[in-house]
Amino acid sequence: MQTNLDKLFKTDKALQDGGVIFAIDDKTSFQVRHFAAGNPRVKAAMAAHYKPYARQIELGTLEQEKSDEITVKLFIETCLVSWQGVEIDGQTVECNKENAAILFKRLPMLFDALWKHANDYQNYREDLGNS
Repeated sequence: MQTNLDKLFKTDKALQDGGVIFAIDDKTSFQVRHFAAGNPRVKAAMAAHYKPYARQIELGTLEQEKSDEITVKLFIETCLVSWQGVEIDGQTVECNKENAAILFKRLPMLFDALWKHANDYQNYREDLGNS
């Protein structure tokens, strides 16, 4: 089915699932998947991470720090595909969950930029050729 809105809102499933490049500079980049609530991977991760805190969420008592920690974990597990050129303490590091957690805790503004990128459907539109 095609609509008159496809050109504005339709995303490319391959880009959403495989990720697009978020370049920091000519040496450093991140490959990031789309964070979409309809994505089964995202749904499963959200259920797993939020379940232990369901009562606190329901009561509105979940601390912001814990909520932020969960958001970072969700991003690492569901959106972060890879990176290039990332160094910690002068050493190039591989992209894995542990290094990502260290990096994003140390540089929350980097995390915020990547999180916004992953949440912006326009970065995954099929007419942009982002692959």
